[in-house]
Amino acid sequence: MVAIIKCTHDEMERLEWNELLHNKRGEEWQWQPTRRRKNWDSGSHLTLALDTRPAIDVISKLGWTTRLRRAGDLDQVLEVSRIESVDPPVPYNNVVRRLAGRFTTHLVEEGQLPEGTGRALVNALTQERPDLREVIARVEGVAEKYPIGDSPAGQVLALQRDASLGAVRIAGMDVSDFARWDRPPGALLSEDVPPTFVGRISGGRTIEDRQIDHDARTMLGWLTGQTGHLSWHTFSGFGQRLLVANANRETAEATLGVDLIYYNVTRRSLILVQYKKLDAAKNGYYYPDSDPNLARELVRMRAVDRYAARHTRVEDDFRLGSKPCWIKLCPPQAFIPQTADMVPGMYFCLDHFERLCADPRLKGPRGGTRFGYANVPSYLDNTLFSRLAEIGLIGTSGTSSDLVHQQVIRSFNGHKALVLATLHGEDIPQSKRNTEKRHPLQRS
Repeated sequence: MVAIIKCTHDEMERLEWNELLHNKRGEEWQWQPTRRRKNWDSGSHLTLALDTRPAIDVISKLGWTTRLRRAGDLDQVLEVSRIESVDPPVPYNNVVRRLAGRFTTHLVEEGQLPEGTGRALVNALTQERPDLREVIARVEGVAEKYPIGDSPAGQVLALQRDASLGAVRIAGMDVSDFARWDRPPGALLSEDVPPTFVGRISGGRTIEDRQIDHDARTMLGWLTGQTGHLSWHTFSGFGQRLLVANANRETAEATLGVDLIYYNVTRRSLILVQYKKLDAAKNGYYYPDSDPNLARELVRMRAVDRYAARHTRVEDDFRLGSKPCWIKLCPPQAFIPQTADMVPGMYFCLDHFERLCADPRLKGPRGGTRFGYANVPSYLDNTLFSRLAEIGLIGTSGTSSDLVHQQVIRSFNGHKALVLATLHGEDIPQSKRNTEKRHPLQRS
């Protein structure tokens, strides 16, 4: 489906500001305008955003629009995501003039278009500007999903994807590779060891120089003899190289979750994220008391936090939070998107999570503790967590690689699928990193 949305002056200025603020950092962002509900009554849409500031309307942005909720009696709140600029903008009338008369009669001032008219409008736009075909494909990629349903193997694959994507975002590197991955050719069976996600990224692994090969052998040496399936991929940027490995040993039925172990070799900083799923069958809540694995996992995480605290020195880098262990609660997925979007979720450091477990605001109607978006008072989202980790304000300092190796073994002993990411290279100041993100062509 295709739709048109006309942006006011203020709305367009807000879009341009968000673009300047977030796009250069590779951060997720959405726009939530309110429009008349009668014009947006079904589906999700590739959307042409018209800038009304010039003398004639121009197509200035493309995005993907979905309906969120009602606003009053007549209006609808929309969410526009995957927003991309059309540079230079395209005069809307130039596109309309390419349409046959049978389509122009069905155009609307604003809102969703009939399917045939929408496709004709997009074809006319690509005739006017052939270079927009790739942009349109990226935006429409939001709707291209690989169905996994309640398949245990699919859920493991989805969580490994999210942890791998999170590791690349923590490193501040380009995540676009994750929008190009090869779907498994057949059904994912629970009796099989789940496939690794980074092994399905287009291009496979790359070795750029001897140093990367050396770093990779060190990392893979930690995994030798532990895995049934193992794949790894390299990323680079800012004078750094990131190695991301996905490793599975157990069958899907026996796999109890996914761990992300992220180790910044230069800063000697460790972050460990334990994934937990909100239960769709229980109104989207996570119930700690109903998780038979949680008590054992908390013992492990407390031990890691204590170990890191004992080895922290006064001269180490400052951290807002210097303990390594985090928990991410995220909804189960019915699909894996053909995009570079992460799974929405709530991040908690271990201390925060344990405090919330005793918080009366999280008590359910039967007295048990439950975590959900409706009752958790505060948490870190994907963007905030990734940004704090990227600039080094969370995570340990002065951590030896021995502790990382210990956690690799404990993840496998705990029947976990593992995402292990190690970052090597220069540790440049935040100001320089921000400048290079804003002006990528100026990088040396």
